[in-house]
Order: sequence, then structure tokens, then C-alpha cells
Amino acid sequence: MSTVWATVRHRFASFAGTFVAVALGVAILAAAGTLQLSSLPQAPARLASSPVLVQPPSIGTNDYGEPERPAWTADEATALARELAALPGVRAAVPDPSFYVQRVRDGAAVDDPDAARSDGHAWSSAALGGYRLERGRAPARAGEVAMAGAAPGERIEVLTARGPETWTVTGTVFDDGHFTGAGSMAGYFVADADARVRASGVPLIGLTLTDGEERVAAAAQALVGPAGSVLTGRDRDQLEPASVSRIRWIGAQLLIALVTLGAFATIFVVSSTCALSAAQRRRELGLLRAVGATPGQVRRMMYAETTLIALAAGLVGAPLGALGAPLLAGPMVENGLEPAGFTATQQPLAMAGAALVGVLAALTGVIVAARRASTIPPLDALREAAVDPRPMPVSRWVAGLLSAAGGGALLAVMPSLADEMKTTAGLGAAMLLITAGAMLSPVVIGPLVRVVAAPWRRSATGMLVREGTLTGVRRVASTAAPVLATVGLTVLLTGMIATIEVAAGIDEAAEYPAADLLVPSGTPGLSEAAVAAQPGSSRLETRVLVTVGTTTTGYDAVGLTRTERGDTGEADGSAGAVVLNPETASELGVTAGRTLALRLADGTRAELPVRAVDPEAEAPLVLPRELVRAHDPDALTNLVVLDGTGTAAAGGEVLPVAEYAQREVDEEGRLVDLFLWALIGLSAGYTGIAVGNTLLMATAARRAELRVLRLTGAGRGQVLGVLSAEALLAVGVGALLGAAVAGLSMIGIRAAVESELGHDIALVIPWGAGTAVTVGCAVVAVLATAVPALRRGRAA
Repeated sequence: MSTVWATVRHRFASFAGTFVAVALGVAILAAAGTLQLSSLPQAPARLASSPVLVQPPSIGTNDYGEPERPAWTADEATALARELAALPGVRAAVPDPSFYVQRVRDGAAVDDPDAARSDGHAWSSAALGGYRLERGRAPARAGEVAMAGAAPGERIEVLTARGPETWTVTGTVFDDGHFTGAGSMAGYFVADADARVRASGVPLIGLTLTDGEERVAAAAQALVGPAGSVLTGRDRDQLEPASVSRIRWIGAQLLIALVTLGAFATIFVVSSTCALSAAQRRRELGLLRAVGATPGQVRRMMYAETTLIALAAGLVGAPLGALGAPLLAGPMVENGLEPAGFTATQQPLAMAGAALVGVLAALTGVIVAARRASTIPPLDALREAAVDPRPMPVSRWVAGLLSAAGGGALLAVMPSLADEMKTTAGLGAAMLLITAGAMLSPVVIGPLVRVVAAPWRRSATGMLVREGTLTGVRRVASTAAPVLATVGLTVLLTGMIATIEVAAGIDEAAEYPAADLLVPSGTPGLSEAAVAAQPGSSRLETRVLVTVGTTTTGYDAVGLTRTERGDTGEADGSAGAVVLNPETASELGVTAGRTLALRLADGTRAELPVRAVDPEAEAPLVLPRELVRAHDPDALTNLVVLDGTGTAAAGGEVLPVAEYAQREVDEEGRLVDLFLWALIGLSAGYTGIAVGNTLLMATAARRAELRVLRLTGAGRGQVLGVLSAEALLAVGVGALLGAAVAGLSMIGIRAAVESELGHDIALVIPWGAGTAVTVGCAVVAVLATAVPALRRGRAA
């Protein structure tokens, strides 16, 4: 270990790239881990004073992997709550129906649209959150409300599933004497009878207790049996609203992507750094072999050196990541990656785990370099030539050629693939070709450098740059490869996303035969009043449970009017019938004429005949709109396809199809762009580390060469000019190769998208993104070359 410590201490510049890469990787991992461990599901604040909650039983999972639970009807929930209230230790058992309500100010809906889906509650459920009246009285009839942020007697405009309404505030709600904010946490409390008719069933019963939480929970579970499940403690966090859980999930995906990319980039930089370091220490390692060091000892020495550097980097990176996590919490909330109110807390486990992963990533990166270093022959201790003996080992040849063959094969067969597979195949081909370019760069660099440097070959500087580059192919390849990969990925991903977004806008607009649509404006959907006032067709979406035999399955359903369903009348019973699409009919094993047992959104059970199995059905199940509205009073409509002139409606706006389609694409593209630029930024950062470290090490190792240049009459500026030109040439070669590979792949991807959509689309070339990454790499390369050269020049 003394030898290892001495080597690291006296040659720390050779390990600088490894140190910085591991420290950055550990910091990213520690920050991401801290944010993720801090972002845990939480039960809604409005249930804070209810330690025991009862919900309907799960019948399986839906398409999103979430539990599928039927709602209780209002009568079922009331009866069950009465039995639960009689249990010892229970102060009250309160059914908690929820419904959509959103405040309207100056004609525009306010409050968060997603949270508004469940912001309406019965007044009796205020006790579940510890809310109480500070002023006024409780609401007693329809049109009355108790809420925070409004004085008794005030009249407020709201929007519900029925349409615009004017409510009178009867009481001001506070939480333990502290103001909760205008509707943001407490919500809107209406009379119990009013809430029951507005809500689509009752999904929850909350218990407030006098004592004995565990005892009450056990008694409650024994009482409800298989007809419900009881939640206490951390299990209550399962009731976090789906909209909040989705935000946390999106944020988690970004963190996972950053951690994964950071780990791979760390391994790549460490591998590159150690390989270059081993090449520069070839004589030193050969001398060790000459004095009796075995291959195993050489490998263990490199492992020990890397472990020591990684441990030191972890001690720096882990605290930096933990300190940076709280600073990232705010931007994540602002960008919709964490729910409002999220804060990052200290997580020692994240710091320790990040440091450990950093060491493992570093050791993974050094494996190949250590194996190659252990095979250096002892006679290399006498080697003086600066020319790279073999810049391309056999393993790199094989990996590069196989990647190139795989990418070319995918591009060749892509026209014959199914449409839905073409884009994926094109992206896979691009990744393989970029990998091949990086692996085979030492072979391509020589001819490419000769072509690029040809105009300056007769000048002294041009000759020095050309010959210095051709002599140090491994050095140039170590600089060009990360630039190639980063520029290639940047051009490919940004260009592909932009091209697909253009195509998606065209495809989305083609779905609607009308010129105009009525769409939500600041709301989660359109009210019944807004839809009824429009000339056109719409779909009222709901969720139903279908029971066949002993199996119950949840399906999305839509409610359509008789005209939209194509019914001819009521003589055949079609007014109360179901239409299935072929896939659903096959899953259920039913045909036209059979009867289906349904459980509707409000918990009501019904048996309806299957009128038809229609391949053009607009959903798995199509129901009469009036039936859906009767049993899902809280349902909202996504949009109305207008066949005439749309009229003004609260919570809605009329948009041309093309504008609506582009808005939808832009909204989805916002998160995609956020992910994309985060990944590109991280890739560019690691590329800067790789390029800077390579050139710092290479320039520092060329002391003798630089001394000869100065002794032959070259000034400091001329030396810097030669070195900078070499660095820029390496970056330029990498950028050209990356752009060429990405451009070739994008042509194939565009052809795949055109085939899938059936029409031509424009190919978007992201010149700005590619140029920005290249310029950044060039600046880092010039600085990394100039700093050690200037230091050597002053020393001389």
C-alpha cells in the first residue's frame, strides 16, 4: 500500500479525471437518492385526524398497476359507517364522498385542475382533517359552503361537473386555529346531502378515535371482513391522490435516468482515464515487471490506486450531493416533478450508498485497463518511441465491427419491419452506429486527419499538428470518442424528438374531422352545461366493473347519446344496452345478445344486454350517456368535436384542431424536453471531464516534446497554437463523425415515421444543439491544453 499511496500522491494529475468523474457521479447519486427517499407518498392532509381508514376491497389492478376498487353506494357507506361507529374506542365513523369543484375568478377557473377533481367534500368529513369553524356556521343546504379564505356571507363563483354555480359561504374553516389557504388543503365543504348527490359513490370511511388505534383497527377489520380493508399508520399513504403520485413517478423517472447515465458515464471516464494512464506509464509498468512484479501484482496495484481515489472522491461527492439536494427541490416542484410543498430531508443512507456505488463504478471502469497493463512486457521499460504501438486491440476491433454490422443491418431491414417497430429499430441502429464510431475512431482518425489537415500541410504549424496527431492516435481517439458520442446523441435525440413532435401534431389533428373543438381551459374537463350548449359530439368517460362468472374486471367506458351510438329506437332495448369492441368481447367471452353484470361508478349494480360488438366502438364499452351521467355525476367530458359554431362556456375554449393538437404535443413535449436536456447536460458534463482530463494528462506527459520545440526556437504562443490546433482538430473530428452517424440514423427514422403515418414529414436538424455541445467541448479542450503548457513554459 505504501507504493500505491506514493504513486497516487506524486502522480495525482494522472488520476484527476477519475477523481472528478467519481466525485460528480457520487454527488449526482447522493442528490438523487436524497430526493427520492424524501419523496414518499403521504396521506392527504384532510385525513390527518383519522388514524384508521376503511376502504372498499381491491378486485385486482387496473391498466396502470393501481388497485381497482369499486365505490360504495351512499346507502352502503352510511350503513357500514353506522356499524363502525358502534365499535368501542370510535368517536365517529364518517363517509367521505369527494367531487370536482373549482373556484372561478374573473371568468377563469383557478386552483390546480388535478387537485380540484377531489376538492369537494361533505361537511361531516371536515372532522377527518381536524378542520373546524372559526366563524359562521356549517352548510345545511344545497348552494352553501364552508371553506378557508372566505368570510361568512360572501358569494363565490365555482365550476362543478354540472356547470357554473354560485355558492354562499356560511363558515370559515381553519385547521387547529391556523389558516390553511384558499381551498388548497381544506377544500370546499358542502352539506352532507348535497355531497352525496354530487359524488360518484363513496370511496372511503374515516374513523376518529377516543383511544386504542390498533384495537379499533383490528375490530374494524373483523367487522367489514372481505367487504373492505382497514388502513393505519404508513398504510394510509396509499390514499395519496393519483395526480400527486403521478407527479412523484415522473420525478422518479428523471432521477433514475440521471443516476443510470451518471453511473455509465463514470465507468466510461474512469475506463478511458485508466487506459490512457496505463499507456503513459508503460515504461514504468514495464520496469516493475522487469524487477519481478507479477501480472497479478500489477492488477492489484491499479485496483488499489483506483479504490483510494474513488474513496477520496466519495468523501467529497457525497456531502456535495446531500447539500445540493435541497437546492434542487424547488426547481423540481416548479417543473412538475414533485408535488407542491415537497422538501428534501437529510438521508444518510443515500450518502453511504452513493459513495459505495462510486467505488464499485470506478473498479468496474479499471478492469480492462488493469488487465491490459498486467500484460506489458518487461522490455517496454527500454522503449523510447512516442508512436502508439497498437492503438486498436483485437477486442476493440471485434466490438466496433459487430456494432457497425448490427446498426447497418437494422437500417437495411427497417423498411420491411412492422410500422410500430420501425422507430424503435431506427433508434437502436443509431445507438449501435454511434458505439461503432466511438470504438473504431482510432482507425478512422488517421485518414480523416490527413484530409482535414491537407490545406495546411506545407506550413510548419500544419505539419506539426498533422504529424503530432497521427503519432498520438490513441490520445486523439480518447478525445474524439466522447465528443463523437455526445454530439451524436445530442443531434440524434433532439432531432428525433423535434421531427416526431412535428409528425405527432399532424397525426393528432387528423384524428378529428371537425375544424374546431371545445376543449378545457384551466380545468380537468368540461362540465355538463358546457357540453349541452355546443353543436357537436362528445364522449363522457367513466369506469365500470364487469363481472363474468367469478371474475370481475375494470374497463374504461364512454357514454354517448343515442344519435352518437347509432341507435334506431327503444323497441329493441338499445336505449339501455352496451356496445363492446371486439377485444373486450373476446376477453369477456360474450357475444351480442348476452347480458353483462356491471358495477357503475357510484357503486350501483346493473345488468345490461350487449347490443352489438362493433370494431369501430370508441372505447372498450359504450353506454348510453344518460346512464353514465346518472351513475357518475362527477364525470367530466374531455372535449367536444364541433359541427357548428361553438359558444362561450365556463371552463372551456374553442380552438382550431391544428392549434389544439399542437398544444397537446407541446404539453407532452415539455416534460420530454426537460428529460432530454437534463440527460444531454449530464452527458456534456462528463464529456468535458473526459476531454479535459485526456488533454491535461497528454499535455503534461509531453514535457520533453515541448522542451524540444522551445529549444528549436518556437515561442510560447507558437507552442500553444500547435497544441490548441491539435485539440481543436480532435474535437472537430469527433463532432463530424458524431453528426454524420446521427444524420444517417435520422434519415432512417424519418422514413420509418413517414411509413407509419402515411405522409411526408420534415426532417428537423438541430444545428443549434449540436453546435453548442461542440463549442463547449472545444473550449474545454483548449483550456485543458493551455494550462499545463503554460505551466511547463514558465518552468522552462
